[in-house]
Amino acid sequence: MANILIFSMSAVFTGIVFGAAFLSVARTLKTDSIVRDHMIIAAYGFVLFYVAGSAWVSQAAYPPYGLAAVSFAGLSCYLIYNGLYFSAILVSQDIEVRKSIKKSVLEQSKLLDSIGSAEMETELQTQVLTVAKKASDIMA
Repeated sequence: MANILIFSMSAVFTGIVFGAAFLSVARTLKTDSIVRDHMIIAAYGFVLFYVAGSAWVSQAAYPPYGLAAVSFAGLSCYLIYNGLYFSAILVSQDIEVRKSIKKSVLEQSKLLDSIGSAEMETELQTQVLTVAKKASDIMA
């Protein structure tokens, strides 16, 4: 019984995380933006999809509860499709949003580059210390 509860709650948690990601992106956009509205629609669709997918008719104690949850699967798929499709169309037509996305990606790539350089430097220092220790043993 505990396993079913854990798996069901993990699906609900996943839906909340997906929805929160879309809502956080929507919050960064202007309040009167149509893209923001479609991102919010997609967020609600993801949350509803995972909540509806976590409840099966056979799991419900009384059939109408499971049936009601499963019946929202079609609506949630429509909300996800509608939100993602129209968001993509509107973003492709908006130059400012594309520029901000490009700027964000460039900033993140610089962050990843600095992290990679630091890791490479650490490995190089480790190798140099190993070689120096071997050389000092030989020189002694």
